[in-house]
Amino acid sequence: MNTPEYLRIGKVLGAHGLDGRLKIYLITDIPARFSPGNMVYVLKEGGYEAMTVAGFALQKGRIALVSFEGVDTRNDAEPLKGMEIFIDGSSARTERNVLDENSFYYYELLGVEVYLHGSKFGQVSDVLEAGCGNVLVIARLDGSSCMVPFVDAMVDTARIGQNRIDIHPVDGLFDAGDA
Repeated sequence: MNTPEYLRIGKVLGAHGLDGRLKIYLITDIPARFSPGNMVYVLKEGGYEAMTVAGFALQKGRIALVSFEGVDTRNDAEPLKGMEIFIDGSSARTERNVLDENSFYYYELLGVEVYLHGSKFGQVSDVLEAGCGNVLVIARLDGSSCMVPFVDAMVDTARIGQNRIDIHPVDGLFDAGDA
């Protein structure tokens, strides 16, 4: 499985204060990626721009404050609002051992075959972040799509090394004629 060139780890929500700090939403489960001195990338119109983290403070939940070298005023910070923050794919590969065995990068799930009751059902086409957790979007064999909460009770990833996920949806998750 090829690692993408860049992996998204956060999104800038806006400027915070007058000194160039940014309020961000963390997508990564490894906040240490924002440790001072680390290099991250912000996706701008011209491509990925490298930025060095100067400061980081975790707030509540997935909200954090970050400052970057060279972003020293609110006027410097405001144009970054809405931009996504990335790490390079090679960093993600070297940090893979930090994740527990039941954690996955989104790209590792895309294209994985999905089985329902032992029969091929479709494949993972996307992973969405919902308020209650992650949701797998499954492109079904009939061309339609459905969503399944990515929770242990409904998604068995024991065979992901074989490019297979088995789903066990709760009764009523799919319409009676769908599954």
